[in-house]
This record gives sequence, structure tokens and C-alpha cells, in this order.
Amino acid sequence: MELTRNEFAERQKAQLVQEGAIFEALKYIKYKIAILSGKGGVGKTAATVNLAAALQSSGQRVGIFDADLHGPSVPKMLGIKKEAKLDGAFWLEPVVTDFGIKALSVALFWPGDMTPVMWRGQAKSRTIRQLLSAAKWGGLDYLLVDLPPGTGDEPIAILKSIPDLDGVIIVTTPQEVSAMVCSKAINAAVTLGANVLGLIENMSCYVCRTCGDVEYLFGRDKGKELAKMMEIPFLGSIPIDPLFSEAADTGVPIVNLYPESITARAFSQIAHKLNSELPPKDVPDAPFSESSPCPGSGVHHHHHDHQHDIHHHDCEKSGCGHEHDLHVQK
Repeated sequence: MELTRNEFAERQKAQLVQEGAIFEALKYIKYKIAILSGKGGVGKTAATVNLAAALQSSGQRVGIFDADLHGPSVPKMLGIKKEAKLDGAFWLEPVVTDFGIKALSVALFWPGDMTPVMWRGQAKSRTIRQLLSAAKWGGLDYLLVDLPPGTGDEPIAILKSIPDLDGVIIVTTPQEVSAMVCSKAINAAVTLGANVLGLIENMSCYVCRTCGDVEYLFGRDKGKELAKMMEIPFLGSIPIDPLFSEAADTGVPIVNLYPESITARAFSQIAHKLNSELPPKDVPDAPFSESSPCPGSGVHHHHHDHQHDIHHHDCEKSGCGHEHDLHVQK
């Protein structure tokens, strides 16, 4: 019997859920959320980093996957100066920040901050899928995926490659042009079958720290109006705050650097709203150790995860030929 297009898509998705390498790598993560914007310059990465920090501060285990291959900036905003490391011959270990957020980005193993990434088309999609399948996140409550602006290769690769993506969050600013382009991003997400969890309006207003006067520099309530028009939830507004820029340049989320600021409180409210409105979800606990075959050998296995006894893996008898560090196993 010939399958319809929808039936084929559902069967393909079911196969990815049951057998895919990406699913295997992410199966210990409760909620997987992509952060998307229609255009650049709306503060999407800053919103991602601070939403992650607000969730982390509320007791959640959080990771960020920086899927912007051409302009990765998550490590800078998190103050990360070290490189991601290979764990064995295949796994990539995300870097853990001082505040406990895990992060992975091409910027963590690319040679130099000023080296451009000039990949095209399918090379970018393959790289994203490879990173998704190789990252060793362990158990997380949230994985936030910071996407580049627009609806090109990287967003499409993410939305199509994570089989149990919980949804996307849209970031916009009050300008009419941003709201217009943002509507295209919302429609693209819906077209690709993603659930839109809500919209965040960044740069919504400026609050004078001396007198308390509020100025709407780019228009008022455009984000709320767009969310209402597109019939998606409105998660909240982020004001214009000089401390926000200072925190980003310092490499510490404003939620951690200035927790009593109006911006930090706004992110905390959004994190609380998101956490309370997502449906309950059970995922298996991450095991104390995992094993995966070493490429080049049919018998050798690497043991992963960290804490107590140190085990040295000898590959000589299996003819592996790979270099291996000491691994610590729970």
C-alpha cells in the first residue's frame, strides 16, 4: 500500500524516535526548546543565555546548544574561555560554566575568535546533526538551542533533526519590521511541525533608573499584538537596560550578575511561566556510566561520566590505535 506524504512523515519520525543517534544522545533531557527569530539584532542569543540562567537559578539543570555556525556568541556571553573536549573517540563533552550551565558551540573548538566559518548548505546541516548526536549532555531538565536568525539551513536542520523537540520560542523587538519578519519565522516553525511555545519581546521599553519614567522607544505592545494575531502565547517583555549590555560583555548573564535588576526579574518571570505551563514529562535517568564502541574495534568500549574511580582504558589488545585520556567513572 502506498503511503501518503503525512503517513510517510509520521513513520519517518517514529523511526527517528526509536532508532536515531540524535535521539539516543538527547534521551536523558526532559525539555528541548529552540530559540528562533525572524531577523538578526533582536537580542536572541542574550535572551537564550539569560533564560537559561533564570531556569538554572530556579533549580533546573540546563544546557545550551549554539547552532549558529557563522556567528556563534554563546561562549562569549557565558564567559567561556576553554575548549570543548573529546571524550574517547566520539563523544564531545559540553563545557560547564561557573554557574552550572552546560554549553556546546563550534566556537569552543574553532581555531581563533576571528576565524570565519564559511560552510554552505548541506555541510552546515550535517555539522549540526553530527554535533547533536555526539554531545554528551547527560541528564538535563532543559536544552535550549540558540538558532541563527531567519529560516535557513540551521533552523531547518534543528527543527527536522530533533524528533521530540518540545517547541520553539520566538524573540522579537517592537519595531514593525521585526514583527513582520518574525511572523514568517512563526509560520516556518508551524510549517515544519514545531509547537510554538510563545513569544518574547526584547527591548520593549526603557525605564529611567532615576525617576522611573517609562519610554517606549520602538513602539508599544507590538509583541503582544503579534502574539495575539498569530494565536500564540505571549511569554513576556524584556526592557532596554544598560546593565544587560554590560553583563553580556562581561561574560556573566545579567540574571547572575545583577539578580535584582528589572531585566533579571523579567527573565525570572518568563522562566517561571515557561516551567509552569509545559506539560509534565518523564524521561529516563541518565546512567552512572555509558559504553559505546570505539571506531576501529568491534570489542573495545569507552566508559563515560565522571566522579570516583579512575579507569585507564587499554586499546592495544583490540587494535584500536586511538589515543585515550584517563576517564573517571561513577
